[in-house]
Amino acid sequence: MSRREAAVIPSANRGSKFLNRFKTSPAKRASVAANVDFLRFTAPHALVLGDSADVDLVAYRALDFIRTLAPQSGLCVEEGVKAGRRGYAHHVQILTPDGSACGDVCWGGENQKETVSIELTGAACARIEAVFDHDVAWSQVRALLETVEAKITRVDVCHDDYKGERGLDLAQQLYDAGEFVQGGRPPAANRQGWNDGSGMTLYIGKPTGRSQLVVYEKGREQGYRDGEEFAEWVRWEGRFYHRKGHVIPLDLLSAPAEYLVGKYPAMSWVSAVMCRIQTAVVRTKANLQSAMRHCQRQYGGLLNFLTGIADDAADLGDMVASFLTRPTVPAWVTENPFGTAVARDAHPLRICI
Repeated sequence: MSRREAAVIPSANRGSKFLNRFKTSPAKRASVAANVDFLRFTAPHALVLGDSADVDLVAYRALDFIRTLAPQSGLCVEEGVKAGRRGYAHHVQILTPDGSACGDVCWGGENQKETVSIELTGAACARIEAVFDHDVAWSQVRALLETVEAKITRVDVCHDDYKGERGLDLAQQLYDAGEFVQGGRPPAANRQGWNDGSGMTLYIGKPTGRSQLVVYEKGREQGYRDGEEFAEWVRWEGRFYHRKGHVIPLDLLSAPAEYLVGKYPAMSWVSAVMCRIQTAVVRTKANLQSAMRHCQRQYGGLLNFLTGIADDAADLGDMVASFLTRPTVPAWVTENPFGTAVARDAHPLRICI
């Protein structure tokens, strides 16, 4: 299909006035340590929706993109372009097969720097995971986002404890023990809810920062009560926000549990996460070893010469820092939440080059 051709947008099936969210079975979502439960990203308008100024045609292109992003998921785009949202001039809603709203595609506006903003709620994320294996599905999403030069502006990663073995009391104990202290200062905390069985929530960190951990009684929120299955269901949800100078790596989508525990080490008990952490550690060491081999092959002669003319190790270090480095860090470090820590521990002299 060419960029100018228009796809056919199916008419929306409204169904109930209530949001009947698609729910992946608890057993399937419990088979992975953590799930992506909300995603919002921006990307260049031309790469996602083409360069047409026709609003209706852009809406058709939005449908094409959603179908490419989540093939076989049944997600579609509602017929009819609506007014602005999140500072953009236009938007269309993304719908589940039963017609429930589960996100949107926003575009247009003088101050949006020719970008498009796309939001996927938990219902849309569940549809993506329902069709393919968890890792395969999000790896495909990650690949497409990289192709269109997307930047994640918010993503929520959740771990569901369906038996409630680790609940709000544990979260409070960890907070009181200083397990969530970052940068030397404890984050703000706020506990909300009622003691009538309808559910409590503990917020650790404010939404104005780079991240926020929210622990809440999901089963109670969903209406389950004492004695019912899933009544004790507790969700540990990390919410990550794009802030100036802080980029959320696309790799988070294919390794959400790894990133969640990397940000909140106190959650290292999350089921099946340790194997992911070990994988991250091994990958970082391998990348460091490969980079040093490349440096040896390409610049070993130069470094050997500098070693000969340097007065001492400190002088050599100053020369390298002053003339051979750039103010950047390799992507294999920045996109891995354990990258810096592992690289520091893996001292170059211990690595067999």
